[in-house]
Amino acid sequence: MPRAPRRAAVAPAPSGGRRSGGVAGAIGREALGALVALALSVVALRHVVATERVALLWYDGDSVLLPLVHRSMQLGQPFEWAMSPALFFFPELPVYLLCALVTSTPQQALALNGVLVLLAVYALVRAAANELMPSAGRAARITVSAAAVAFVTLLVLTESSATATSLELASLLLTTTYYYGVVLAMLGTAVLVLRAVRFGRASVVVLVVLGLVAVCTTASNPLYVPWSAAPVVVTLVLLAAVRRVPWGPALLLSGTVTVGSLVGYLARIPLQPFVSLDPATYVRPSRAVETLQFFAALTDERAGTAAGDAGLLLMFVGVLVTVGGTVWAWRVRTARTVLVATALPLVTVVAASIGVVVVVGSETPRYLEPVVTAPLLALVAVAELTRTAVRRTRVHRPFRGVRATVAIAAVAVLAAGVATAPSTAHAVATARYTPSSCLDRWADGRAVTGVGQFWTVRPLATYSARNVQLLQVRDTFDTYPWLVDLGAYRDADPTFVVVGSHDLWTTAVEDSLGAPATITHCTGFDVYDYAGTSGTEVLRRDVVGSADEIRQERGF
Repeated sequence: MPRAPRRAAVAPAPSGGRRSGGVAGAIGREALGALVALALSVVALRHVVATERVALLWYDGDSVLLPLVHRSMQLGQPFEWAMSPALFFFPELPVYLLCALVTSTPQQALALNGVLVLLAVYALVRAAANELMPSAGRAARITVSAAAVAFVTLLVLTESSATATSLELASLLLTTTYYYGVVLAMLGTAVLVLRAVRFGRASVVVLVVLGLVAVCTTASNPLYVPWSAAPVVVTLVLLAAVRRVPWGPALLLSGTVTVGSLVGYLARIPLQPFVSLDPATYVRPSRAVETLQFFAALTDERAGTAAGDAGLLLMFVGVLVTVGGTVWAWRVRTARTVLVATALPLVTVVAASIGVVVVVGSETPRYLEPVVTAPLLALVAVAELTRTAVRRTRVHRPFRGVRATVAIAAVAVLAAGVATAPSTAHAVATARYTPSSCLDRWADGRAVTGVGQFWTVRPLATYSARNVQLLQVRDTFDTYPWLVDLGAYRDADPTFVVVGSHDLWTTAVEDSLGAPATITHCTGFDVYDYAGTSGTEVLRRDVVGSADEIRQERGF
């Protein structure tokens, strides 16, 4: 009987062979995608810096919160902050402190923070693409993820006003205090949910990370519940009820975000001294009609320009992709991850819209930010639906035209990023808040403390020299405990008042404090110097005294 031939030995692959080449190619493609996202981020930042929107990024009373926290820490003041219901402890404060560590001015730190946020959006959408398009090539997943960031950038390019009270929502991602942390947590939660749904089981790692995200984000900002936790639970339970998602992972994931959110709320109990208002005070359903009229007026105002029309159209396209993608995914009975990735953004958009108008009754457009960001997941899902639909047809070919178009678009974006980078870097590096220079010249190196109203005094407090300290007060000279460090009021000796050109004083400053020793005129405000007058006694009594009472009430 003849012997069977021996199996040929398999030679080991050389170190520079196909596998290492494949790894190098993968790294190169991922690096290219990240560079495109960086270029888009620079383009978005350049637009904001070059328009009136820069005031919202660098000089708005809310936007300067984290620079003020950093300044207070540098001065060694007690950490006795009176925040809003949003505490910004996770992830905003740690991220900003890292940005401040490698920059030299608040403007530079805020700009770097904004770029990092858009890069984080790209990274999370890229992770979602891995779960939604497992059979697609790496290049396709990177392209779709970059397209999502391009969508956000296009929206930013339509936004240029200096106010946060508008339907210009995409550029809020570049700021540090308009809830980008909850947006990133929302996208991260969706990625974890998609991973568990894809494999039909929720691993311990996924559940632990999901629970930590829910706990930390809710403890810092309760908006995580209506923006992310509640839509996840509603979506998974509904899809499980119609047998499109297994009950096992649906219940585990729903239970995890629910318990995590509850633990996050409990964690806010020891943090209560830092919270200025109970979130429950924001619930005003009786104002639903007025709120609807308010947003209708905002829409009319936004539609008053070509850029505004383009922005509204892009927002409508995002919602349309979400709705149409959900219907498409439902009818073709596609992969359950794709259905979840379209249904979850739809539920989120509906929840945010109804929540703001009907439940909360709030005239605060930034609460609608999920309308802009949630559809990014649906965009990836619809791309996968399109890809699989085309592959099933007889006319499918690896279109060179599509690849060429993507390549040209990538080159164009990179070129735009390279072209705008020098001017953007120069604008950020040389940015100065001119009004604070006038105040610094008046102080002339003296260690002085003054008071003023919220919108006028906060940017001055952020950008003035270290020897100038400013405390915010109401028009009655009582301490205004809103986004301010009450520790700065301890044993303070205020001797001057900053009177802004747009301030509203119920009683004239001179009627309350008497005639100042001198009045110095600056652009946008006047400095009333009360050093050596009886007005300083009134300031110490009213400002410092009211701050002492507030600290005692809060338990500091």
